[in-house]
Amino acid sequence: MSVAVFGASGATGGRFIAAATRAGIPLRLHYRSAPDDDPPPDAIVVIGALEDPPAVRETLRSSSAAVVLIGPRSSSGDVCCAKATRAIIDAMRLQRQRRLLCTTGATLGPLAANVSVPMRATAMAWRRFTSEEQTDDRAEQERIVRNSRLDWTLVKPSRLTDNGTGETFRASSELGIGLRSTIARDTLAAFLLAEIIEPRFIGQAVFVSGTHGE
Repeated sequence: MSVAVFGASGATGGRFIAAATRAGIPLRLHYRSAPDDDPPPDAIVVIGALEDPPAVRETLRSSSAAVVLIGPRSSSGDVCCAKATRAIIDAMRLQRQRRLLCTTGATLGPLAANVSVPMRATAMAWRRFTSEEQTDDRAEQERIVRNSRLDWTLVKPSRLTDNGTGETFRASSELGIGLRSTIARDTLAAFLLAEIIEPRFIGQAVFVSGTHGE
């Protein structure tokens, strides 16, 4: 098994790379520019634009699954997620690859019924301070994944944190998401690995949150 990772330079990408490396899973990593930190020594590194077909195909080559962890860079306001995800899906179809996990967010795209009323209000307020182009971009990204005809899973985590000591994950297509719902990036990485090794949510949008067994 090998896994292609798009968004390798992000905070969540780094946690996933570390977790997959500890699990002994070979990785093919896509970076938009040369990485600041040294990738794992056995990983294949591809540098190129997210929409560059040769770079995307090379990242995916011989991979059993693709994990998409891309998002807009907070300082740039760029709009890239839908276009990049479409390029990844097109390359997967061309190379007859099937398994796709795409991470978005619990309050991105159409708000599901399992998102609490206070959380929905907070999400709507947040959207008023976000460009319409970026909001539409993430909704279109989800639509493209749903219509991909691949073995897809949309992974929709609650608010991300960096402290996952002693935390495990809860995952369900109907998991309640409220204002206090959080998940550590390490915990999200553990869920992604579990879903790659033993798929449970193919063809579903799955909400993921952290728990300490309380």
